[in-house]
Amino acid sequence: MDDLIEEQDVMTFKGMRRYHYNSPQLLLSDAMRSPYYWWWAYLRLSKNYWWVCQQDGRVTDARLRKMYFDFGCVYEMTFAEWWEKKGVRLFREQIALPAVREIDVLRRNFSRPTGNYLLLELPLHMTERTLIKQVRQHLRHHPDRQVNRVSFAKRPLAKLIGIRQDVIESAYRVWQVHHQSRDHRQVEKIGQTHGTKSLYQIGKELRLVKSCMPAVTDDKERAAKRVNGMKVAVSRMLSRANCLIDNVCVGVFPSIKPLSVPIAWRGSKRTELDAAISLGLWRPLFDANETLIVPLLDDGHT
Repeated sequence: MDDLIEEQDVMTFKGMRRYHYNSPQLLLSDAMRSPYYWWWAYLRLSKNYWWVCQQDGRVTDARLRKMYFDFGCVYEMTFAEWWEKKGVRLFREQIALPAVREIDVLRRNFSRPTGNYLLLELPLHMTERTLIKQVRQHLRHHPDRQVNRVSFAKRPLAKLIGIRQDVIESAYRVWQVHHQSRDHRQVEKIGQTHGTKSLYQIGKELRLVKSCMPAVTDDKERAAKRVNGMKVAVSRMLSRANCLIDNVCVGVFPSIKPLSVPIAWRGSKRTELDAAISLGLWRPLFDANETLIVPLLDDGHT
């Protein structure tokens, strides 16, 4: 088919700074700042996906099996290595995106199916401003006009718009500082301090909400309001991060909604996972260049 993207052609990605790429170096550079990087990064925070990797994908939840088949063990490679081996194939568009083009009058090379297109004549002697204005009017009044942001990637993003990337990044940073400061022997509860840093201290360190940063002119009441506001913002970010982590390991990213169908470990798998975590065998990887080449569990724990 003409619409299929051949391997040697320019690669197309949605959710990137550019749509089209023919330079691997430029593609990797933009990928490092794209939602696809954060998909990979959040996956490396998931206890559940870590456990899937320990089982080599042999789990009962079909969503986790498919994710492991597609993404592999994200702990064994840097992002650059993983992107080249897995990411490009997963996220590139498999079908060429629609584009405005010239119709050959003699060949009548219309797109198929023609129902998804509006055919117009554009007088070449008119100004661009007038042409664009009239084309816009035709589009807005067309009865079948409907914008569908459809991706034909093997692993499309759950949202191309709607969740700002700065929120994804902020939630990640908050979760990282919270995790690194927390006492891991205690049960995790959002809004409660288990380590060396309170929620307010985390927010202050990251300057999460500028209006909640302390000021020398604050009186006691104003200072208390800033502290409470920062604590609420940090708690909200932790909740968003946990939802992103829960969803990412079943193939939905980005989503800050609670997981619609919870992951259920059957038999002894949940007990084994909890035991491995309590032994300190699981740890998230925050450095994009950090890898764990050797298996994390020996035969005594599998």
